[in-house]
Amino acid sequence: MKPLYYVLICLGAILLLWIIYFTAQQIKHHKGTCTKAPDFLLILGCRVRGDKAEQTLQMRIEAAAEYLKKNKNTVAIPCGGIVHNDQTKSEAEVIKDTLISLGIEKERIIPEDKSLTTVQNFVNAKKIIADRYSGKGELAFLSSDFHLYRASVIAKKCGVRAKSVSADSPSELKLKNYIREFVVFPGIMMK
Repeated sequence: MKPLYYVLICLGAILLLWIIYFTAQQIKHHKGTCTKAPDFLLILGCRVRGDKAEQTLQMRIEAAAEYLKKNKNTVAIPCGGIVHNDQTKSEAEVIKDTLISLGIEKERIIPEDKSLTTVQNFVNAKKIIADRYSGKGELAFLSSDFHLYRASVIAKKCGVRAKSVSADSPSELKLKNYIREFVVFPGIMMK
């Protein structure tokens, strides 16, 4: 019985250390790391129903519009395809249309509307930048505060050097979203 007890104690200690480490990384990344205007701003997609952004995506779009108004030379790359059966527009299309309605010039927006995952967001946007701009230019991505750490790790794994810009997320969903990130993050590390 005692060996099992020691194994459980060790596993509990490892879990506690993981929780502390992950929480520290979330705190470190949740405000974003971008300090100067990039040439490109990837706006990572999120849930769309029909042709309407859900609240989390709407908050990302509003943060992106505010950022793009302050940084007039930054080109926006909204990312995301049709991920769910109930979508009538891609995430990128919804982001683009909403940015235009918020006063961002359509000439500054290059949608990436094929991706279904964050990994594909970075891979496809990197290809757009390579094809249209010879791969040159500083890159940042915008996502919700809870998603920045995982997205930063994914960007590095995809060979994308990018700073992050934070969008707030709905307060009633924060705890759920941070817990979800904690649960799915180990899977990203294993890939």
